[in-house]
Amino acid sequence: MYGIFIKTKIPYNFQRLAVTMPRRSAPSVSLVARVRAWFGLRQAELALFLGVSPALVQHLESGQRALTAGVVQALAPLLAHLPASLAAPEPAASLPPGTPAPESAELDFRRRVCLQQAARCRAELAALALHAHVAQRWAQALPTLLAIAPPDPATAEPDAIELAVWRTGWLHRRARPLPVGAATRWHLLAARATALEAEAAVLAAALEAASVG
Repeated sequence: MYGIFIKTKIPYNFQRLAVTMPRRSAPSVSLVARVRAWFGLRQAELALFLGVSPALVQHLESGQRALTAGVVQALAPLLAHLPASLAAPEPAASLPPGTPAPESAELDFRRRVCLQQAARCRAELAALALHAHVAQRWAQALPTLLAIAPPDPATAEPDAIELAVWRTGWLHRRARPLPVGAATRWHLLAARATALEAEAAVLAAALEAASVG
């Protein structure tokens, strides 16, 4: 395999890397790793550019092999564009100047979908919360309601006794708190609604910026 070698004058500090680079440098600050991260290359792609094996690129990144003058020379055109920071660059959070404006109709459609889905989540959240609050009110009143003397089985009609038993069970059911599954769903819905509303806000800001631009 033939490497892509460009006749480039290697700066003195890059020449010294072939001699002074430690053999056990951390991958996070490896010169080869920085080149790959900055230019978005996989190890196999950088190996193809350098004319070496992917295994050698991996060894160079991990510090198992030292940089040679030939590798530094092949890297020189890319090294000249690296930032001064020793840390591997983080992915850019914004688009570079000159990027085409987004498709406003698609952004607006997604914004409206987010708001509709968030509204449905909020409606279900409100229903679950109302159920929980009503159950709590019944639970607070339950001791007083149960303190009402039931009919005397010795003198009461069978229908009255049956009604009293049903009433006791009904009161306990009304005072029952939300089950674990419903409480879990409330938290999941709250998280989803918040995320959808945040996405809609970001899309609205992007639409405004696109209209100004």
